[in-house]
Order: sequence, then structure tokens, then C-alpha cells
Amino acid sequence: MIMEPLFYWAIVASFALLFYTYFGYPALLWILSRIVPRAERPAAPLVAWPKVSILISAYNEEHAIGERIKNLLHLDYPRERIEILIGSDGSTDRTTQIVKRYPGVRLLAFSQRRGKSSVLNDLIKEARNEIVILTDANTYFFPDAVQKLVQALLRHGDGAIAVGLLDLRSPSERGNHDGSYWRYETWIKMMESRFGSLLGANGAIYAFRRKRYRPLPAKAIVDDFLIPMLMRQHSGDRIFFIPEARAWEKSPSEVRDEFRRRVRIGAGDFQALQWTWRLLLPWKGMIALAYFSHKVLRWLGPWFMLTAFLGSLMLVRDPFFTWLLLAQAAFYFFALGGALLRPVPAIGRLATAARYFVVLNAGLFCGLLRLVSGAARPTWAAAPRKGG
Repeated sequence: MIMEPLFYWAIVASFALLFYTYFGYPALLWILSRIVPRAERPAAPLVAWPKVSILISAYNEEHAIGERIKNLLHLDYPRERIEILIGSDGSTDRTTQIVKRYPGVRLLAFSQRRGKSSVLNDLIKEARNEIVILTDANTYFFPDAVQKLVQALLRHGDGAIAVGLLDLRSPSERGNHDGSYWRYETWIKMMESRFGSLLGANGAIYAFRRKRYRPLPAKAIVDDFLIPMLMRQHSGDRIFFIPEARAWEKSPSEVRDEFRRRVRIGAGDFQALQWTWRLLLPWKGMIALAYFSHKVLRWLGPWFMLTAFLGSLMLVRDPFFTWLLLAQAAFYFFALGGALLRPVPAIGRLATAARYFVVLNAGLFCGLLRLVSGAARPTWAAAPRKGG
């Protein structure tokens, strides 16, 4: 058949690109990190800690917001040099009443729910201090986290964004391997950071100078990726990973909760591409390589998987592709059986990891469909997190 070479090369390309984005690119980063020296300027002597504004956008966070405020009030940072500013995005529970109990914490209570991006735009306008730290209502800082973020900003200069380390405490016994995947991602981020080419941030813990901020489009879905990338695109700001600045939060308890979160992230990632595609231009250097290899190819992963499966199906008369098709089918059945196989030593861990990989890519696939269909919205609610 005249189409057989096309199917063959589509399968080869799909597997090659999947392998590159998950294994080849990290290996390339590791090699480059051994060749290119780390460029860091020494920090200027610190006369006094600069003033910072810690901002939280919250929607119906009555179960977390009180403990979060207490966490921020007990940081190892001069209390008089911290402003805590919380925006309630049309909350319908007791979030605003709880925030009002804490004197010195500023509350912006918005009556209409608009989405996190709009709330962050307003919070940053209202912030009184030059250094802004963004975080979430369900995140907890280690006592010295703000100190470490501030020291990193001073060390790297004006055009810098400091992204802290988030420890996801994942209840993997229930099937969610988000914590394991996060550790893999953290290793990649540490190597990208050597070049100031980290891709976005995590909304739990990152800092920048307020004057460098670029307002988000109101319909933006994924703010923590878009904020640093817009600053990089428009001002050339470099994004650094600061593992000494630590925070933690719980992962969603169930894989289905993680799936819903991944659908939202998938929609937001593809949406962000329309505002940040210029960073993919080859002359952007390391950031272009990282963006294409670490993000764009990952986002296209579900389509590579689908292409490989359908291509193998079209060539099933060839014994090699028959076995390849069966191997793919076995992998997906193995992933679907992750919950049942979980108690089995070794095999259970592989099955739940396979399940998580499939859920991650299924979320990206559905996220793109939601974005294209117009069903994706900038508003969202945190996934339930139970247990320790």
C-alpha cells in the first residue's frame, strides 16, 4: 500500500519524540549542565530585609485559609516587613469571614467570581511592596522560605524570577503518583535553572519584582506558567529554581481528582501557547530549546500515543506491528489495572506509575478538546486533598 511508509514513519516519529521529551531531553540537559559553568553573581551585603507582599487568590478555602494565614504569620522574616494580601474570588463559604479575624491581613473581597488571573492582576496593583511572593491557600511555607526567595532575587538581580521547591505529599497508596512525578520534574528544573531557563513556576511559591509584572489576560487559565513566561518574553527576565526555598502541600487523594486538575492544566497550557509562542523562535536560545523539548512535546504526547497506536493498527498485517500493537494494548490494560495490582510488590508500583502516565496524557488530551470546544474557563476549584 502506498500509505504504509507514511504510517511507518509516523509511528517511528511518535515513539522517537516521546522518548526524547521524557528521556532524551533530560539526558541532554545533564550533559550541558556538566559543560556550561553555573553563572551566579555574589549577593550584595544585606543591610536590612526588604519589604515583601505575599499574595493569595482564594475561592471557597474555608478549610485551609486560617491555617495558611497562621503559617505566614510564623515565618522567620521580620513581621513588620511582610504584607499579607488575600483576594477572595467571589467565595460563597466562610473564607472572607475567617480572613477578617486576623488583624493586619488585608482582604480584597470580590463579589463576582472572575477567575484567579483577574484576582492576581488586582492584588498586584494593590500590593504596597516591590517584592511580590505568590502562593496558594493550601500551601505551607517552611519558616525560612521567604528569606531564601528574597536572597535569590537579590543575588540574581532585577530581571529575575525565583521559584521555590514544592514538596507534594502524595498518598501514593491510593494510586496517585503525583509526588513521584514531581520529583522527576524537580530534577529537570534544577538543570534548566543553571541557564535561567526554567519554564514557568508553580503557583505555590515564587517571587519577582512588582515592576516587572505583565498583567494577565482575564481569560487565562494557568497563571503560574504564564506570569513568568510573559515576563521572560517581554523583558528577558530569567527564571531560576531555588530548592532552598521550600513549601509543601498535599496532592489530590484520588487519581480521578488529579485527572480533573490535569484537564484544566492541559487547557491552560495550550491556551498559553498563543501568548508565548515567540519564545520558541530559534534565536531565543536555551529558553526555546527548553520550551519545545520540555513543554510543547509533552503537550503533544497524547497525540503521539494515539498516532503510534492507530498506525500500528493500520499495519497490523506485518508481524512486527502486530506485536507492537499488542505491546501498546498490554501497556494500557496494565495501566487500567493499576488499582487492582497496587498491592503486588514491584509490579504494583509499575502499574500505578503507568496508570498515572496515562491519566496525565489523557488529561492533556481532554484539556485541548475543552479549550477548542470553548468549554474551558478561567475559574476553578481546588481538588479535594485528604489524608497526610
